[in-house]
Amino acid sequence: MDLQPPSVLAQLPRPLHASTGNTHIGEVYSLAESKKRKRYEVAVAVDGEAVNLYNIQTPKLVTSYAVPPQSSFSCRPCSLRQKLPNGSGVKRQTYVAAKKEIKGFIEKSAGVGASAPTISSPTFVVEDSSSPPVFIGVVPGSDEEDGETDQFDVLAVHRDGRVRRLSSDLETQRWSLKHTELAKGRSVHEVHGCFLLEYDDAKKSLLKRRPDISSLAVAEPAISGSDEPSILLFVSYPVDTARIRLNEVKIQIFSVPARSHGRYTDESQRMRHLLTVSLPDLDGEEIESNRLHWQFHSGSSGLSLSFEKGFVNFDLSQYTPVVTSKLLLDGEDFSSVMRVSPHSVIGAGKSMIALYDTQYKSIHRSIVTENLPSAVIDGRTTFICYFAKLDIVLATKGSSLLAFDLGSQSTSGISGKRARDGLLIDAIGCGIGTGSHWEKVPKKQRTDGEAALGLGSPEETDRWNKFAHDLRKCSDSQDATTFDRVVQAYFGGEDAHSLPSPEQYVNAEVVLFLLSLIFSVKGDVTSNDKLSASSSFNMSVTLWPTRTCEWLVRLGYLYPGNIEAALRRSYKPRILPTLPTGTFTQALINFDHSLGCLVTVLQGPAAFNADELAYALKLFLTTARSFTIPMEEDKESLKTLTNGEDATKHDNPVSLKTKNTLSESRSTSQASLHTTFTGLNTTLLKLHAHPSQTITAALRSLLTRADIISTIHHLRLSLATGGHTTRFTETPPTPITPHLISPTLPLDTIINLLNTSIDAIGPSGWVSVTPSRSDLAADPEAMGLRDLALIAEMKSEVSAALAGVEEATFLSGILREYLRYATSVDVRTTKHLTTGSTADENATSSTSIRHEKLNGADLLVYGANDEDGEGEGDASGKLLPLSLKAAKDVSKTKVLKGKVVQRSKREIGYLRRKAAGKYTFERLLI
Repeated sequence: MDLQPPSVLAQLPRPLHASTGNTHIGEVYSLAESKKRKRYEVAVAVDGEAVNLYNIQTPKLVTSYAVPPQSSFSCRPCSLRQKLPNGSGVKRQTYVAAKKEIKGFIEKSAGVGASAPTISSPTFVVEDSSSPPVFIGVVPGSDEEDGETDQFDVLAVHRDGRVRRLSSDLETQRWSLKHTELAKGRSVHEVHGCFLLEYDDAKKSLLKRRPDISSLAVAEPAISGSDEPSILLFVSYPVDTARIRLNEVKIQIFSVPARSHGRYTDESQRMRHLLTVSLPDLDGEEIESNRLHWQFHSGSSGLSLSFEKGFVNFDLSQYTPVVTSKLLLDGEDFSSVMRVSPHSVIGAGKSMIALYDTQYKSIHRSIVTENLPSAVIDGRTTFICYFAKLDIVLATKGSSLLAFDLGSQSTSGISGKRARDGLLIDAIGCGIGTGSHWEKVPKKQRTDGEAALGLGSPEETDRWNKFAHDLRKCSDSQDATTFDRVVQAYFGGEDAHSLPSPEQYVNAEVVLFLLSLIFSVKGDVTSNDKLSASSSFNMSVTLWPTRTCEWLVRLGYLYPGNIEAALRRSYKPRILPTLPTGTFTQALINFDHSLGCLVTVLQGPAAFNADELAYALKLFLTTARSFTIPMEEDKESLKTLTNGEDATKHDNPVSLKTKNTLSESRSTSQASLHTTFTGLNTTLLKLHAHPSQTITAALRSLLTRADIISTIHHLRLSLATGGHTTRFTETPPTPITPHLISPTLPLDTIINLLNTSIDAIGPSGWVSVTPSRSDLAADPEAMGLRDLALIAEMKSEVSAALAGVEEATFLSGILREYLRYATSVDVRTTKHLTTGSTADENATSSTSIRHEKLNGADLLVYGANDEDGEGEGDASGKLLPLSLKAAKDVSKTKVLKGKVVQRSKREIGYLRRKAAGKYTFERLLI
């Protein structure tokens, strides 16, 4: 399920007396052969104003009935809609109850194109009871002797337990009685909840385990169809009690026959008592009696109780009621909670409206109350009903009628098959109590927070509580220096090198706690959207403790995914909306205009999302274009980022765009060209770690065509300055500036990113080139020629790079023996094999060194010294050994009985003396 922002269906009329008036909302049913079906309509009874009917699917007012100003309704209205026989029109019948009367509104319309509908308003005056009605409904059956056409009667239940049955026109009272079962017990009970069920539905759910009660409900076994009785369920508890316990609540079930004539005087023939049970106690919990709200779901026979602390569901189909699910939050004050599925409820709390999972005690979705439309700020949210087929929860807030779209998705595309809810995978990380691990941890009892933080003793608990308190104080005052000092002290000293290394263990909960204090989430105050209930959230940097952040970067913990997880934990119990792409990069840039923090984070070992890297690449390209460099070589580098044009000219569209959009950033930004290109190359190296398809999709979605062209030019520059497109006999191009190629991009990175950049533009982007909005003054023909020239240049560079690869492969074949020897040299043991500087000098003097020039290349050739009479097998050490393997020293470890143990110095010396030389000849004596 998903929780969409609410939409305002209608503005309800306010009661005539705003302080004492109430608004009651009931459901509307269609009636066909005595069977009720819920319609997508509601009936709204407003004290002293009117009774209105609203359509939910197409929000509109269906009809309205005026009432006298002194009208004060005591319960929800009941409305029916039925088609007249032979297609002669539609008949609507709406019933409302006041303290001393029951009033009806009967509206008949003759169909399309007919005259105005006729409306009558019969009234039944209550004389035998001073208790107000708490329920009004309809039951099947009518007295055929009266010749009535309506196949139902009206049933009204008073708070003192009196039930009266009236005809549909309210002219005749069938009977009125107060059942003796309601008066039994040591205390007088009042009815606070009443529900009416059809016999078929009750037999499948409420009475499915009690066939004895099911047979008792019908007077005659042969009764079926429209003669089946109705099941009436009462919820009552003692009167004049401010706080009650749930074991004091009684559930009483009665059967109301379909046919009722005045000659029946026995109360069992009017209302047959079936069952009386009490609810189980809820751990001795006492609840305010005036804050209880009861609902009944006939399909699962679940009686739901909601109050200020939460929600409890009872299964009444068992022999004794049992609690099937509950959600109790001590620190919450719910105005309304309603069941929407077997495992999910929607609740309106103090600060948010959320979907809760009662099985795993988790939150699925939430909406902050402060972000609701301004028209519905006043009042408490009260849920009315749930339309399952529409996935809409109807609620009121003040005088507004709201619709919350839950947005359930059907599975496998099958209509009518609902998605499963209550899955464990949906509850992981969304628990209501998981956000308390960072709060003050008690010392007396073992808690989940103490276990998650790895605290094993009271001393460690005190140390953690002091640490968390000091860090929060530093975060509130934005004291980064003290923040660093507190972190250093907690992890073992004042020395900067005392922080744990990447090889050491650091509790993940502590890292998330640090990140939740360094970063924060703020709403977009510039948003002008007043109709949406969810504001745009962005990440921001609260403070930047340098040593702590560098340590987190070194450990690989400071990356967007980890930071978002920390913010979600700190945002509980509310659900943090999905943060937009690039919010982490933008937060670092907004905090540090010099781009130093962003470059430091990118140079860490942590992996980044391809979309986040593409956003950072776009920002680095924009910053690089903003520089105006007077040096000639820097002008050439700027041309590579502006498609070969001079960015310093005023007629250049890119330069104009840069001056217009980035003038403010240039005046405040302190980013240097070296930092910009370091971040640019580092971002390209990070981006190369992703699959090619992912890189192409990220570049295509976040970068414009001009940005991708600039990336291609920069990669061409790196290809040229890296020496990949020039032969070894040619003079390599002089780098524009050293910082433009630092860090150096490897050849595979350049090739992969060039391919993905070209794919991101796509064939249509190369064939049909149209000027962008910033290039409106450009000549399309010139731009096309420039793109053709770019394609030709890239072809020539690819050919040159391919020739360089072939040349490198050929040279590697020639130098294979040298490369094999070089790979076998262990630099760490080289110092043990050298004989000192004297040996090197003697070796140099015994070898003739001469300089030669081959095809313009300067070579240093080591040759044999003919004067000393030494041949090609010179032992000076400058020639390769016959084995093509470097000499290795004796290993300091050995394997003994499956274990790696250290060799003693004596054994190492013995093995060195025993070892044979490089070229040893042994005589075999037989």
